[in-house]
Amino acid sequence: MVLSCKKDNGEELFELKFPPPPIEFVIQPGLSTFDTHVYTQSPISSQYEARLEASGHTDDEVDLIQAKDAYLSSLFEDEDLDFINRISVYIFDPFQPSNKIEFFYLDPIPFKAKTSIRLFPGITDVSDWIKSGFFGVEIRLDFREISPALIEMKLEFDLAAIKE
Repeated sequence: MVLSCKKDNGEELFELKFPPPPIEFVIQPGLSTFDTHVYTQSPISSQYEARLEASGHTDDEVDLIQAKDAYLSSLFEDEDLDFINRISVYIFDPFQPSNKIEFFYLDPIPFKAKTSIRLFPGITDVSDWIKSGFFGVEIRLDFREISPALIEMKLEFDLAAIKE
């Protein structure tokens, strides 16, 4: 018997890459290991209609939009991020912030020197947030060590528009 975590939900019609706009935030020095540190950016234009038109597909063809790939890194990829223990990234409705769901994560993050962290995609359909035109992103970080310095961070991610 072979088990797989690969998503096989159908044909990928096109990809939605973010940024633009850049999703950037700053980790302050000396942050505690006991707290979850939350960074939000909202509203973000999904540019769904423009990307849909550029792909040559119609909205009726898009059955779902799922997380595909994501990286969290320092702005210039020059800082060691080993002090980060857990990452959760949520997508939310900027006009109703309690309407949110996790769409990228990594828990726990392996011990080793690293300047970028590749996140696992969730299996959630995020169509409602993307098709509405605007969404927000909430990044939750837990640290294994006190944050060592002021670090400018960026999140880059890709979503896939899929026809089942």
